[in-house]
Amino acid sequence: MYVLFRDDLIDSDEIRKKIESESDFHVISDLTKATKREDVMSFKLSLPMNKINLDTVFDWDDEDSVNEYFGYAENLTKDFLKYFPKYTIQCSNSYKWNEVDNSIELVVVIANIDITMKKLKLDILKRMMKQVD
Repeated sequence: MYVLFRDDLIDSDEIRKKIESESDFHVISDLTKATKREDVMSFKLSLPMNKINLDTVFDWDDEDSVNEYFGYAENLTKDFLKYFPKYTIQCSNSYKWNEVDNSIELVVVIANIDITMKKLKLDILKRMMKQVD
């Protein structure tokens, strides 16, 4: 699906391919159409636990460990901004540890800076979180 970032038209499928080829993330699904906006891109992603380089061992029963790993995964999504034009913002939210795949699943939402960060986090990301399991 094509998304408008000010004067640039960007294909979400091209971004999906870049994310998978140039990062450790796997795109589970493209949620761009579900945003119901022409200026926002969104993806459901997974990140294998073995790609996370932290000194601590992941322990699902330890809230600090979960927060550290989930926060690290969310932080890595900031690298996606290099695939977009200048003045692009993003936010993400980790929501699940998939025991079978041993990966963290998260949703990332990317938009032009014309949309405020507050709207991106509190409205669009919140709606996208309802789209996932």
